Amino acid sequence: MIFASDLDSTLIYSYRSYGGSEWDFPVRNIEIFDDREITFMTEKAIKLLREVADEMMFVPVTTRTEEQYNRISLFHEEIRPTYAITTNGGVVLKNGEIDFDWQDYISKEVSRSALSVEDVKRKIEETANGSWLKAIRIVDSFFIYLIIKPEHAPEELMRKYAVWAADHGWFFSKQGRKVYFIPSFINKWDAVHYLSEKEGKKTVYTAGDSNLDLCLIEQATFGIIPRHGEAAVENSHLGLTQKEGILAAEEILETVLLKRHTPGAIY
Repeated sequence: MIFASDLDSTLIYSYRSYGGSEWDFPVRNIEIFDDREITFMTEKAIKLLREVADEMMFVPVTTRTEEQYNRISLFHEEIRPTYAITTNGGVVLKNGEIDFDWQDYISKEVSRSALSVEDVKRKIEETANGSWLKAIRIVDSFFIYLIIKPEHAPEELMRKYAVWAADHGWFFSKQGRKVYFIPSFINKWDAVHYLSEKEGKKTVYTAGDSNLDLCLIEQATFGIIPRHGEAAVENSHLGLTQKEGILAAEEILETVLLKRHTPGAIY
């Protein structure tokens, strides 16, 4: 059995995502960057995640790069997953080392793609302007994301980007101050499925908050979305938590443990 979960705004939370000043329960910092405390989990969620990791294969699945994932101290000092999936499925790690079988597959798909990262970058540079675009970031030559001023981003242009990306076999996702352009073959579910086949584990539970996680939720044995998540807006027919914010992580993990012990339970 596998529990494959997104991290940011699913299991781990920043001050910005859900108001740290309002937390009146035990919370622990699990990531420091540039001498700043970045992300947190409740002590209860950490305890529950430890139980999950003891009972099944826990696989963190994140759009973060390998370097950004490695900043999370919890996964080095306390809960040490054998596998991790980073870069939205572009990289599979085993005990911190790159899985080159998966890397070879991704590299071949990149070389076959009709649209390159540079093509996407050129399209953005030709159509965007500084009134709403703050930066263009290329991630490991796999995909692109934009840092934007969401309140100024033209909705019609965003819709055109989404259509253009889909027409070229890419996925478009606008998430707050970030906009992603990702090739369809770089996705979280395909990487999780690769690991489930490799490890001979047919039952896969998943969790995730964004539209980039929908493939995880829809194709798993059981998937759950935190109620505050972007993916919850148009997918209320899928499993949703009752709680929002940092406490949703506790509910996700409690639900996974319940399903583990009572597989037929309806949630």
